Amino acid sequence: MFTIDTVKEYYPFDIPAYFESYTKTYVHDETKPLVSEEEMTAVQNAVGLDESCFVFLRELNQKLFADPARNRAARFLRYVLFESRKPWENHIYAPVMFEVPGYEAGSVHLLFVTAALGYTLTVRKPPADLNAENIGAYRGYTTGYTNEHGHWGIGELHWNLLCAGGCMFLFNTLKFQPANFSDDYLVLTNGKEYRTLLIGAFGADKDGALTADETRTAFRTAELAETETEYIAHEISPDGAVSAHAAKFDKNTWKVALCSKDFVLGIHIPSKTEYTPEQHRASILQALEFYRAFYPDMEFKAITCWSWLYSPQNKHLFPGDSRILEIQRCVHLCPTTAVMDESLMFIRKGSSLQQRMASFRAAGNEYHAGYMYSPLSEAEVFGEYRHEL
Repeated sequence: MFTIDTVKEYYPFDIPAYFESYTKTYVHDETKPLVSEEEMTAVQNAVGLDESCFVFLRELNQKLFADPARNRAARFLRYVLFESRKPWENHIYAPVMFEVPGYEAGSVHLLFVTAALGYTLTVRKPPADLNAENIGAYRGYTTGYTNEHGHWGIGELHWNLLCAGGCMFLFNTLKFQPANFSDDYLVLTNGKEYRTLLIGAFGADKDGALTADETRTAFRTAELAETETEYIAHEISPDGAVSAHAAKFDKNTWKVALCSKDFVLGIHIPSKTEYTPEQHRASILQALEFYRAFYPDMEFKAITCWSWLYSPQNKHLFPGDSRILEIQRCVHLCPTTAVMDESLMFIRKGSSLQQRMASFRAAGNEYHAGYMYSPLSEAEVFGEYRHEL
């Protein structure tokens, strides 16, 4: 019987608790390499990289296969990452995900991304036209890494596993992927408006921003409490600030609109895109039409995004007529404790924005990533709902 104890020594990261549950359904086949020849060929034909890349990957794949215990660990990791789970659930944030002696981590990561893309191309089979950008991501990130390091490999592992998973596609100006609503917040509605409640206990600064820094903490929130008749929690205003005092919400009036079990469409914003409410609305409507047909068993209840673009602190960095702030006014902002700085890969180095962010932090402020949601009733007419920042 397969157990996690037989493979855990090969994982250079803290093993998530959910790994254990997948041992009950996993059956190891010692005759299989990490990447099948069918998958390798499918990726090679799709991405059009130099043949030497796939000569290298086949050699690495065979080297791993020749080490049965390590290959068993690699195949179980593959099973957990993308065979048994939804493609947007491949969350393993670790500098090194797997090791093969004699090979750089980036090369081993490329082998796993190749396995994921090969599985997508041969099993999931998303529409080729929609998947073209994900094919391009494999090609572009591999080329960029290889040019920089002098050997075949890939960077930004988590992002590239997501791209390879065949679930994230571009519609109009935005990329979308299925996801679950955050487990940090509960959203209530009375049929007309939405209220966002903070679920956990956190420190918050004087402006209502969450913080893990005790020296900045002005008050602490209590965990959400639920009785037979009401919810008791700290409310988050639409601009992302947490209230200092808990409020009560009568269940006769307020019903759950969004919780962690609900499916949503998460968005990613490509660079150099037309960033307007009108384009967002067109993108959302196109995406909903596709994903409702592609995943007919999923009921999507909102649009969400986790990004610096939805940081509640952005109102201190951008002019009032900024397009970034205009979009923020059209969604419900939620604070996070995730601290970010001006080294963000999505911000052009040396730009005025990077300088403003550096100055903001140098003045003693924290800058946090933000989470946003737009419930379906507002997302389908995106731009009609507005709030003040």
